[in-house]
Amino acid sequence: MSRSLRIQYPGAIYHVTVRGNGRQAIVADDADRRLFYSRMESSVEHAGVRVYLFCLMTNHLHLVLETPKANLSAFMQSLLTGYTVCYNLRHRRHGHLMQGRYGARLVSGDEYLLKLSRYVHLNPVKVGALSRATLKDRIAHLRRYVWSSYRSYIGDLAKIPWVTYEPMLALVNGKARNVSY
Repeated sequence: MSRSLRIQYPGAIYHVTVRGNGRQAIVADDADRRLFYSRMESSVEHAGVRVYLFCLMTNHLHLVLETPKANLSAFMQSLLTGYTVCYNLRHRRHGHLMQGRYGARLVSGDEYLLKLSRYVHLNPVKVGALSRATLKDRIAHLRRYVWSSYRSYIGDLAKIPWVTYEPMLALVNGKARNVSY
């Protein structure tokens, strides 16, 4: 059975998810995370996509992005293939790192986009033992977690050059109707 085609059009906003093969890790350490960041930056620049939010976890990734050029597939191929090649070379391994095809859901509506931003940014404290931790511990962990766009949104870290902040900030400030995305 053939796979269905991706819906791609200029200005589409997607929630993209990627899992490790067999739910295994896609990053082994902070060097891998920095490598992923570097690959993300070059892929964003090359494809001209706008990343609004992201959260890189040990075994999966969430991205919320816009594709002004209707090129989600090209962007994801550049990101995932490039990262996997570098990861495999660094760890002296072969084969697939990611599990199957990445997931991509079209995002429609400001309300859904706001809910999605909370879901993506809270992901580090919604999984594993942290999901059962106290609120104080979860907040502390979230404020220390540097592998998402959350801390740059709240001003704890400098803005990440390849993240486009304005559309989400406009939504939070209630000015979404004045923002073109």
